[in-house]
Amino acid sequence: MPIFKALHILSMFTMVTIFSGGELFYALAIQGRDVRALAWLHRTEKRFGIAFVALGALVAGVIFGLLTAATGGLDFFDGWLIAAYLLVALFFVSSAIFARATIKLADKAVEADAGQRPIEEVVGEMAASNRALILFGVNATIFGAIIVDMVLKPF
Repeated sequence: MPIFKALHILSMFTMVTIFSGGELFYALAIQGRDVRALAWLHRTEKRFGIAFVALGALVAGVIFGLLTAATGGLDFFDGWLIAAYLLVALFFVSSAIFARATIKLADKAVEADAGQRPIEEVVGEMAASNRALILFGVNATIFGAIIVDMVLKPF
């Protein structure tokens, strides 16, 4: 049904926007060695539960995608859908790596911003870390590949 397809696209667009925006701003704060910005981002994300909103949009998007396939006569095992499943799994792995490393650093930034840890220590860790920007690039590439796969259905 077209409504499930529209809801799938809207849910996934919401999820990608939230995840990509968050990852980009975290990466930019870390690359810029801006402890206060990283602390603010982290506190704001926690306060509003932004990650849970993005995760909810992802779950909704997957459900609407499966409903689209089921009601639209699509084969769940078409090559392009299998490629999409694999890309989504790769996104989960990449995001888990991004989240674990970045959240630890962001927690330290919050402590430093509150005066509980030396700011120079956190700035030093930020300077030593290029992981956030690399993982943002990886996830952006994965999202691009998913979009190309969904639009062109090459397999």
